Amino acid sequence: MSYLLLTIPLLAAALAFVMIPLIRKLALGTGLVDLPNSRKVHQKAVPLVGGIAVFLASNLAMLVAYFFEPSVKEIESHFILALVLLAVGIIDDHRDLSALLKLGIQLVLAHFVFMAGIRIDSFYGFFGVYELAPWIQYGITLLVIAGVVNAFNLMDGIDGLAAAMAIVAMSAFTVIAFITSQLVLALVFLAFIGSLIVFLFYNFSTDKKIFMGDAGSLVLGFILVVSAIQLLQKADAHPRMNLVLISVVAVLLLPVLDSIRVFRQRIKAGKSPFAPDKTHLHHLVLSLGMKHCIATITIVGISLLHVVVGYVIQLVAGPTVALLAMVLLYIVTLSLLTQTVVVRSGKKELEKITAAQD
Repeated sequence: MSYLLLTIPLLAAALAFVMIPLIRKLALGTGLVDLPNSRKVHQKAVPLVGGIAVFLASNLAMLVAYFFEPSVKEIESHFILALVLLAVGIIDDHRDLSALLKLGIQLVLAHFVFMAGIRIDSFYGFFGVYELAPWIQYGITLLVIAGVVNAFNLMDGIDGLAAAMAIVAMSAFTVIAFITSQLVLALVFLAFIGSLIVFLFYNFSTDKKIFMGDAGSLVLGFILVVSAIQLLQKADAHPRMNLVLISVVAVLLLPVLDSIRVFRQRIKAGKSPFAPDKTHLHHLVLSLGMKHCIATITIVGISLLHVVVGYVIQLVAGPTVALLAMVLLYIVTLSLLTQTVVVRSGKKELEKITAAQD
């Protein structure tokens, strides 16, 4: 297995590098592209095939791994369910499916995940709660899976962000998988990291640009949340369980908190929670005048800060206080960003008035 942990991510990267130009041409010919509009900054159609390429490259690499390590078959159900979500994402990228239909499909897939034994059966001490009743396990599992999938999908609003956040999360999960001896999951994470790094090269390109697409962000969110639940289940009796717990929660927390905030604002304004707007965290960061690359690095940095704060505080005060501290950090960060944007906008208006007077 040890040699596979090095060769499989390299193979996934090589496959992605070969496949992306081919799939990109196919997308341009079939109209699977993101067209420019008032909400977007790109000026020409961009292929929405990054997620397809990442998924295919990673899973083809895992198929090769299967011939050397049969235990890879353990993740077969993950592949099938993720493939369904990939198909839904491709259709959505091409035709814009209804948000409720997509949510319904996500809940059905979450049901099958639960029936496969991958479930949230404990709060692991958060707020003093441990074991959960079966009906609560079912409801929480479906809610968390659908919630994280949608939150990750909504984070995919600027170049590199979804891929970079996935790389950070999967890197953390790889460490946890090693600590808890879940090497097959570690292999999955490394394969995706390899293909995602190549995707970033094309995503930031000027002449060969591609986007992740809903197909990619939905699948990445699904793989992250399902594997996170598995990591927690397997680490339940591990002596470093608190480290595993806070790490898993911390890397997924930022997109979830931001989605909750945006949904709340939309509902409060009398709009559909799924109505698109420009109020996400990445929109606030872009309002500071940053380029997409710098904005992505900034948001990834904010996410890593949440991980560090959560880890340090759980060492001295336990997971509940650590969770509350991370939520507070998000609120403070959001407030600072909002105030900075307001001040920056005020300065621009003042400059316009001054220029008009001159």
